Formats: sequence, C-alpha cells, structure tokens
Amino acid sequence: MLNINEENIKKLFKRGSYVLVAAALGCTLLTGCETREISTNEGTSYDVIDTTNNDALEQGITQVIPVPGENFNLVIEYRCQLRDGERWTITSDKDINMEIRTDGLPEGVEVYIDNVHTDTTICSCYPQVDGITQDTMDDRTHNSLMLGFPIADDNPYIGINHIEGQNETFISGFVHGYNGYANGSISEKRFLESDYLAVGVNANKISSVIDLIVIDGDTTTCSSVKSEVKVSVWPFIKRQNKDGIEYRYYYLDESTGKMMYQTLSEDEYLLQTEVYNQRKVKEK
Repeated sequence: MLNINEENIKKLFKRGSYVLVAAALGCTLLTGCETREISTNEGTSYDVIDTTNNDALEQGITQVIPVPGENFNLVIEYRCQLRDGERWTITSDKDINMEIRTDGLPEGVEVYIDNVHTDTTICSCYPQVDGITQDTMDDRTHNSLMLGFPIADDNPYIGINHIEGQNETFISGFVHGYNGYANGSISEKRFLESDYLAVGVNANKISSVIDLIVIDGDTTTCSSVKSEVKVSVWPFIKRQNKDGIEYRYYYLDESTGKMMYQTLSEDEYLLQTEVYNQRKVKEK
C-alpha cells in the first residue's frame, strides 16, 4: 500500500493542516466492526509496477523465470499503456503489454506458446473484497496453420491484455463480496472510483499461466510457466460538489486498520501528485 509520510505532508502543505475522515462507503459496509480481519496475503511480496511514478511506468517490470524441466528461461516484460495524464484506476478500461521471449534457448530447440491465460483481480486489505476477478483473457493462435506463437531469444511474443473497468461479472462479484457482511448491504450497480478506494482496493494483480510447446528433435514436451505482477491503483480522486471541486487522497491507517481519506486543496493535490511522480528520485 502506498502511503505518504504525515510529517512530510505537514511540511509540504501551505495551509499547514489537513483533515482525516473515515471513508463513507467503508463505514457503511463495515459497520460495527472495530476489530477487522486483514487479508491473509496482504503482506505478500510481488513485483509491483508503481503507476504513481513515471520512471517505474516507463521501465515496467521484467521477470526471468526458469521453465520447468527445460534448460532455458522465459523472460516476461510488463509495461502499462497509459496516455499522457491517464492514471491506472479500477473503474476505467486499461491496457498492459506483455512481451515474452526465451533466454538461453539451446540451438535446434523450438518453442511455441500454446496459450496465455490471464486473470486480473483486485487487491484489498479487506478479505471480503480481496481477490475478486475483474477481467479474464485467453490468447492463442486462431488458425490451423501454426502450432502456436513461436518464440526465441530474439523473437518475442507481444500481446496486449485489455482489462475492462466494470463489466457485469466484476460488478456482481464485488456486490457478492459485501452484501450480507456485518450490517452493510449494497445494490448491484456501477460504482465510483472512491467506492473501491474506500474499501481498501490498492492494486490490480495480474496472474498469467503461459503454456509452452517445446520441440527438441523428435521429442515434444509441454510445460507451463506462471507469472504474477501487481499494478498500483491511483489513490487520488476529484469530486464535484455544491461548493466546487474537492480533492481526496485515500490511504490505510495502519494503526486502526481503517481506510481513510485526506481532503486536499487544488494546490495540495497538484503538489502531492508531483511528489508521487518524483518519490523515487527523492528517496535516492
């Protein structure tokens, strides 16, 4: 979970003060639950694309994974496809590129990708929401002329995983995850970005199984490689109310386990988004 240090916020803010408010939807859905169970896998380490940092977006994530039973590796590169000014949010459609090639492939060995199956789920500190599937993709050749997608050290497969923001299956799964819990209940409808942030959604986990066909002379074998990566969700939102535009930053209060939001002025919002984009540089 991405958090801004509170002391740094106080120094950066021109007003010198900020307001912490319990997130409205979170309070509604988690009524009467002072002691809350935290997602079991909340602290698990994954490769993360930090979409709040421009350098991390450009670099993406590269994984080198040994192929079971073979003498070569699979190299998988992930890069988010965002337009200038576009952010990685739960509610919007988004694309992530997946480039797959071999590394150290022995001479004379042929490798084909039979199928790429990818599940995109949401990650939350609350187990009722954590792990709900947002979208699913399968990619394989759609003709009978090819054994599969051929790959080699210098011949990658490049695919685009298009992730829908709010399809019916995802909305239904989100509603099912909460209805009947504690004293809260929500109806099946399209939700706002703040609704997801308020219940601890902080990233998408993209999990892929890559099925391979390996041909070495007269021997043909099949193997599967699993790859997982997390993509952080943009934690800032803008809201239009009767008094004008309101800016919020959502974060987890680790001392209470509750999701909170912090109200920002426009200058503070612009400053904080700039701080996020320069965070890696400042840490150095």
